Amino acid sequence: MYEKLNISAEPPAPAEQQAALRALLAAVQPDLNGVVEAFIRQFYDELLKQTRFSRVLKLLSVAEFSRLRSNQERHLRSLFVGSSEASVRVARHVGRVHALIGLDASWLVEAYGLYTRLLIGHFAAWVDPSERAALLRYFITRLQDELQWQIEGHEDIVRQFDAALVRIDAAILTAHTLSDLLRAVLGALENIEGVLAGTIGRPDAAGVVQFEHAFGSRFKSLYLDRIDSGEAAFTTVRGDAAEGLGVSGRAWRSREVQYTASYACDPAILPWKDVADELGVRSAVSIPILDASGQPIALMDLYSSYPGFFTSSTRRVFVEHLQKVLGLAFARYAHSPSGVVPYARRQFYVDLLDHSGLQMRYQPVVNLKTGRPEKFEALARLQRRDGGELIAPGEFLPVLGAHDMWRLFSLGLEQALHARQRWAQQGIDLDVSVNMPPVALSDPRYVERVEQLLRSHALEPRRLTLELLESSDLDISERRDALLARFRATGVRLAEDDLGSGYSSLLRLDSFPFDEVKIDQGLLGGLGKAPRRALDFIQHLTRLAHDLGSTVVVEGLESAGLVEAAIILQADAGQGYGLARPMPADAVVDWVRGFHLTINRDHPRTALGIYAAHLLWEQRLAYMTPWPDALPLAARAATALHHYIEVEGLEGGPLHLAYQRLISALSEGLETPAFARAQQDMRRQLDLLVRAELGR
Repeated sequence: MYEKLNISAEPPAPAEQQAALRALLAAVQPDLNGVVEAFIRQFYDELLKQTRFSRVLKLLSVAEFSRLRSNQERHLRSLFVGSSEASVRVARHVGRVHALIGLDASWLVEAYGLYTRLLIGHFAAWVDPSERAALLRYFITRLQDELQWQIEGHEDIVRQFDAALVRIDAAILTAHTLSDLLRAVLGALENIEGVLAGTIGRPDAAGVVQFEHAFGSRFKSLYLDRIDSGEAAFTTVRGDAAEGLGVSGRAWRSREVQYTASYACDPAILPWKDVADELGVRSAVSIPILDASGQPIALMDLYSSYPGFFTSSTRRVFVEHLQKVLGLAFARYAHSPSGVVPYARRQFYVDLLDHSGLQMRYQPVVNLKTGRPEKFEALARLQRRDGGELIAPGEFLPVLGAHDMWRLFSLGLEQALHARQRWAQQGIDLDVSVNMPPVALSDPRYVERVEQLLRSHALEPRRLTLELLESSDLDISERRDALLARFRATGVRLAEDDLGSGYSSLLRLDSFPFDEVKIDQGLLGGLGKAPRRALDFIQHLTRLAHDLGSTVVVEGLESAGLVEAAIILQADAGQGYGLARPMPADAVVDWVRGFHLTINRDHPRTALGIYAAHLLWEQRLAYMTPWPDALPLAARAATALHHYIEVEGLEGGPLHLAYQRLISALSEGLETPAFARAQQDMRRQLDLLVRAELGR
């Protein structure tokens, strides 16, 4: 920003002159105290007359201002001693401090001009005329050196802010999750001298701000860890409480950045005054993160150990950049779970993962042609230290960053392969599958870990399936293509999880060579309202996957009816509570030995099964439209429904009557109004039958 000032161009003075100067400096020492006190008093009186200097100085408490004057007096006395390496270090430190309290570098130049003018005036009244010229030459040169050193220190802080911006902008391009991006932003800010702590949080339903990410170890222990116990005041965005009148509450309500330039001068910080004093917090800024419509969705709070830290013009520009970056980040990750997860809970999950809290549970995937389990999917759970209920992935997955996700995958895969090895030793030689986040196709650590564990467990690669979770971020790129090819080269099977949960998952079927697809269990959630539509989805997705050469697993088979429907709709395998719940590794062997699924495609025994069979019958019927003579054969093919009515004792009921009308109308032709009415009536009766079976 500033070029180096070449203010010492004259050659060094001869040794005798330097000795004379040192003697002169020593000679004025006895009268120095009175001059220093008077000079410092006049210097600050003059600064206080100038608005911009006055604004900064008035941010200081009485004690802070007194310390500042004492430091200035000590500094002035140091000028009467020859410069040294210590002088350079002190001056650069002073320059950094000036930057930290919000003084621009141009202000330093102006202040030094005033300092020099006042010092010359004091010399005129104090020093003997025969000594004045030599002392003035020395002090002007020394002050110019001091100014240069201070500007260098000032620029150190400027460079730290520039480096933080570079890291933040890079994180926007490389972060895979909102959690990763927010941690990267806070990590960049943590490296700036003077930034004591920072948080990102969102208000809960009661308006209390729940801090979800934070840095600053003392801040965490002295404030965040005390909130839940009531030892420290919480923060709210409501304006009817004292805890909502600080910068955070004001920022949320106003939707504008709010500053506390000095904790010593702001009565609104009273609820947090004691902890702020303990932490050494002197100023703060709260940045509301706004969505596309300008509504606040989160808050970033930053704290400094220096008054005025955030209020200079250059800092305000920096803060505005942060606000825009974070707004774009939240918009980019709008699909991420939006529930408020407090910092303490996030840390709780990460600590469990880091301290042997990961406990895999295993759910069988059953072959729907043989009725036997063909593999087990390893599902991550976290075990509380008190041995309480296991924590489901829906709670902890959204809060994990990239490194945590890598740890989860690495530990989970190792546990799963070890469990499979133990089952094989007991005669149960089944495959195993493990979930893998989309970031695995942009992070080589995942495939390297897979290669390493396959070698260490001597496992035939095709016995392991890696299930790639649904994500709109899973696009095509050269890097991802290369890593995908490397995964393929290991010989493991690749599966697309949650097919049908998003448009991107359908597109990827043609872009990625999946061996297996898993139909999203969310598609089955509409069975109660629209059974036929849900069954149609399953059938069409199954056919699409088969056409592309992939096997199909239907997830979420929670009942015998769903299992039967998946069998009839020709899925290859199924998984869900209707078959078995996830179980510990030690329970797998006994379960496998005692399980067998009876399969009868021709005679369904459930409402969903008969609806699926009728759906297939209708489709076969449509193929016969060009050949009316074949319709009697089609009528005889509806034996599954007729058998169900007989077995369930439904003769003479609404379903039986609808069936009879349908068969009767069939003889008149598929395109007649009578057949269309009978077909709609049949579907209504089957809808009612399914809803009754589901208890809805």
